[in-house]
Amino acid sequence: MAEGASGDATTARRGHVLLLALGTFAIGSDVFAIAGILPLIAAGLGVSVAAAAQINGAYALTYAVGAPLLAVLSAGWRKERLILLAIAGFAAADLLCADAASLGMLLSARVLSGLCAAIYVPTAFALAAALAPAARRGTGLSGVTLGTATALVLGVPLSAWIGQHFGWSCSFLLSAAWAIGALLALAVVRLPAASLAPPLPLGARLRPLGRPSVLLVLLSQLLWSSCNYSIYHYSAVLLGARIGLDAMPQLLLSVGLGTWVGAFAGGRLADRFGATWPILAIAGGNALNIALLPVTGGTAIGADLALFLFGFAGWAVVPAQQSRLLAAAPEHGGIVIALLSSTIYVGSAVGAALGGFVLAHAAPGALPPAAAAGIVLGLLLFLRGGAVLRR
Repeated sequence: MAEGASGDATTARRGHVLLLALGTFAIGSDVFAIAGILPLIAAGLGVSVAAAAQINGAYALTYAVGAPLLAVLSAGWRKERLILLAIAGFAAADLLCADAASLGMLLSARVLSGLCAAIYVPTAFALAAALAPAARRGTGLSGVTLGTATALVLGVPLSAWIGQHFGWSCSFLLSAAWAIGALLALAVVRLPAASLAPPLPLGARLRPLGRPSVLLVLLSQLLWSSCNYSIYHYSAVLLGARIGLDAMPQLLLSVGLGTWVGAFAGGRLADRFGATWPILAIAGGNALNIALLPVTGGTAIGADLALFLFGFAGWAVVPAQQSRLLAAAPEHGGIVIALLSSTIYVGSAVGAALGGFVLAHAAPGALPPAAAAGIVLGLLLFLRGGAVLRR
């Protein structure tokens, strides 16, 4: 009887994690689809593509700054209610995006989107970690990550296709529909009250920033995210000229499939082998894969395989990094996970800037070796963080 009750509880927890993943699916379908409709947005608003691209920066900056601050400000709120408020706000922001008649209105709506995502995503990860048994924390975290990874495979291509055929506003309407669906599912099923750490004063919650073990994890992730996004943002420059721009949708789908598998497998690898060895193997393999991209990316099949492995590595390390941070600062789970989310978003912006700098001063073939070197440097910081953590 006890075994049956335990099995029912485990099934319920998995169901709750999947519900949380619906929200990250909705958010991911919105964020990553913009690249596919950016020229349409620019034409629709009568601005340049460069000007329209500011909406990505507004979202990323709002998320990066907002995630840790909002985690502190909302520390005393019930997380199962905060989740509902955040996804409802995200749906409203998408509706405002769809109705925007000027770039200023769209930028304002994207700031609201970034704020709501900055609340939802770290809170979802903290809830998943709290709901999962200690031995399966990585699996619970990867379940939430799986929502974003699935968005890259399904939501993003569909959203881009909708925008191209029915107008860019419809892409935001579709994202709003996903968010409303997640809101209804979460409201009907109702998440259980999670046993999170009691709220701490502001100074105490920011104290992890002074811990070398936490800072080294964040710095290693910043390097990995920056290098990965420098390749992702300029994949058309690196590969499109060699195998044809018409192959890019297929190549981006390969990235999406890799992220999906990586998000699914990353937590399980961390649960079985711990955080250190999976990260060493995955990040080391990613550095080699990226360094060889000028060779493997010469054919469609080679590029597909390389980008699948690239997507896998980029996402498989995230649950292990989250577990590492939770081990380094267990009493500050919400804030350190929020800081990791911010680091990934900052890495996206830094990667775009660094990739553009390299391409402005060297041939495209110089970018993969530079990115691979950055990943190796991140590995060294990661190892240093492990030595500090063991003290």
